[in-house]
Amino acid sequence: MIKHNFKIAWRSIWNAKSYTLINIVGLSAGLASFIIVLLYLNYELSYDTWSPELEKVYRVGMETNGDVQYNTPAPLASFLAEKDPNIVTSTSIQESGDFEGLLSTNDKSVYQDGLIIADSNFFNVFPLKIVQGNTKNPLEKPNSVLISEELSKKLFGNADPLGQTIKLYNFFETTVTGVMAKAETPSHLKAHLVALSPYGEEVNHWQNFSYTTYIKLKGPVSEENITDRINRVYFNERLKKEKQTFEEYQKGAKKTSLFVDAVPNIHNFPKYESSNIQTVAILFVLAILLLIIGAINFSNLSIAKSLGKTKEIGVRKVLGSGNWNLFWQFMAEAILQCVISLIIAIGVVLLSLPYVNSIFGLELSLGSNFEFLGQIGLCLGAIILISGLFPSILLSRFKLLKILNGGTSTGNKGLILRNVLVIFQFIVTSFFIIAIVVINKQLNYIQTKDKGFSEEQLVRIESSQNTRDTNFETVRDQLLDIPGVEAVSKTTNVPGDKFADSSTVNFSFKSKEFKMNSVKISAGYFTTLKTAIVHGRNFQNTGADIHTQTAIINETAAANLSSQNVLGENLFFPGCEEKPMQIVGIVKDFNVLGFENKVQPAVFTIGNEACMFQSGGAILARLNTQNPKASIDKIESLWKQVEPGTPMRYSFLDDNFQQLFSSYYRLQKVISFFGIIAILISIMGLFALTTFILKQRVKEIGVRKVLGAEVTNIVALMSKNFLILVSLAILFAIPLSWYAMNKWLENFAYKTELSWWIFMISGLIVLMIAFLTISLKTIKTAMANPVKSLRTE
Repeated sequence: MIKHNFKIAWRSIWNAKSYTLINIVGLSAGLASFIIVLLYLNYELSYDTWSPELEKVYRVGMETNGDVQYNTPAPLASFLAEKDPNIVTSTSIQESGDFEGLLSTNDKSVYQDGLIIADSNFFNVFPLKIVQGNTKNPLEKPNSVLISEELSKKLFGNADPLGQTIKLYNFFETTVTGVMAKAETPSHLKAHLVALSPYGEEVNHWQNFSYTTYIKLKGPVSEENITDRINRVYFNERLKKEKQTFEEYQKGAKKTSLFVDAVPNIHNFPKYESSNIQTVAILFVLAILLLIIGAINFSNLSIAKSLGKTKEIGVRKVLGSGNWNLFWQFMAEAILQCVISLIIAIGVVLLSLPYVNSIFGLELSLGSNFEFLGQIGLCLGAIILISGLFPSILLSRFKLLKILNGGTSTGNKGLILRNVLVIFQFIVTSFFIIAIVVINKQLNYIQTKDKGFSEEQLVRIESSQNTRDTNFETVRDQLLDIPGVEAVSKTTNVPGDKFADSSTVNFSFKSKEFKMNSVKISAGYFTTLKTAIVHGRNFQNTGADIHTQTAIINETAAANLSSQNVLGENLFFPGCEEKPMQIVGIVKDFNVLGFENKVQPAVFTIGNEACMFQSGGAILARLNTQNPKASIDKIESLWKQVEPGTPMRYSFLDDNFQQLFSSYYRLQKVISFFGIIAILISIMGLFALTTFILKQRVKEIGVRKVLGAEVTNIVALMSKNFLILVSLAILFAIPLSWYAMNKWLENFAYKTELSWWIFMISGLIVLMIAFLTISLKTIKTAMANPVKSLRTE
């Protein structure tokens, strides 16, 4: 019987090639989109699952008076391991993450991310597999370094890396003692190189907040449990004053406390950091909606196609076929088409994955993951039920007498369900169209909004600390001698940098503390940016300015200080009351971190003579030339003398700002693609329902034509009910879209408005799409010879 049903099903779909093609294309598009997003979701959820030991590992952070930081004191890791018997081991590390540091060998210099400076306990906490070298205690010897297989290939080719020398950051030399295998799943902690810390006990003090602390417990416990334990230990040993209790301290307004993130939760569910999982979850929901409207479209098309088979159904019933036999015949047809759609979808996914991986920087693959295959199997089963169950039940329950009398009506219940499906389809379509308009409007706003400075032909030049701090004046003069270079300066906080410093310092002003960003610059910084001093004066490269006795603040800082006239007033670094800095100017606010964050209150100073040493950042050079490449070539030639053996790295600030918003541009592409798929599927669904109605009312149309009705009258008559349904869908979609887009825009401190015209234009687009789809089929039917439709068979 099963073989017979599938044989009949194959013949049926083969004999209706046009319907079958539309069916399969719509469902394949929905399935392919869903599978790619499902792969993406699985990839995100697989972070830090490469070893079961990681379930016992926790990262320790610190919260001080509401400020959260993951840079913790140098001795914290060993302190906690010593004081808490449940902690097996701990490690303190300094990591570069996505920032690329300089590595040098005898004949090669490269920039590489994932550089880690760690203590000897690192591999006891993170059990990375070592494929070459000492596996028991890989960081035992001084100057030891382990590198990944990928980095080994990059630096040494096919040569044996063990015993080779690598210089880190042009600062200290290390010897390769091992090679690490790549973790089986992605990790929040990039580890292409792990070097034993070269720093001695002189840096191991509680004022050194430059380490990330990880602890490993005897077994996994709740984050609340371990947080309470380590906070009690830290309070009793470090914070307690006289007879103060832990509970009393916790109730205070000003306090310092520790918190933990379980390592498997850091990437997706951190306590305080932002996470990508929300975006992925939203994409997953949208992909499910696409899949559902594809299945709805499949169902509607199946019903429309089967209207021509009512006599066949009647004959089968007369010959003894029961409802159950007919049900499985139609289900076999649905199963066959769904399986074919899945096979095509998998082919589309395989072709699309390289493109998707390159856009999103991922490593997605179908692989042979049985859990993923099970998910696809469940998805296929659900789609077969959604797309095949309703038409199979509907068609198998046609009444024999109605069929023999030429009727196919299934009553009001079928009509109501059909209308609900149409409304649902166009709610989804309307949502995607509104989302596309809003996202494009926000990204256009980002492109055109004034950043507070001129980013055109502004070049960021990566440089060593020696070049920035010791030789800057000489290098600046050499750069200014190059034709096309108009201005040169330096800063510790470069606008547009992915890793721009957003930390704050508790400056003292009139005996009150104000949290503001501290930025060290050179005298020509604001001139280089072409940003205006709105009050007071600019820095000069002489006198009090270069000795950190003066400061310039931005407009936001001036507003926060709540003083009528801050010019001439003194500002102090924390704990540095003996070295006042006179505020000599107020600079116009300019954007450093991108448009997700408001402009921070900032204090700009020159030099490092006010109790707080700051370095880092980069050199900025403004070009004023019709041929930027010629100037860049000359800068590169000069750089070979300034930093010999170091490849010059530069970028334009306008490109850097574009990179800051790369995730939003990727989202724009995904939503636009989903929107196109949703529109196509909805068009096909509406085409199916129009066909359904026209077949039922073909004789009525013939009578109307004979009585003098024009084609336009017939089109209006056939379109009216559907356009009402589409209008209802738009009305439902508008509040949903407004809420969703408003939540998305909350990611931006500076954002466009959700104007009423966005929803009006989007609604008109949806109505136009629906009307054109209905009209094309209706006009063809209305122009047919009424004699054919009225002929008695």
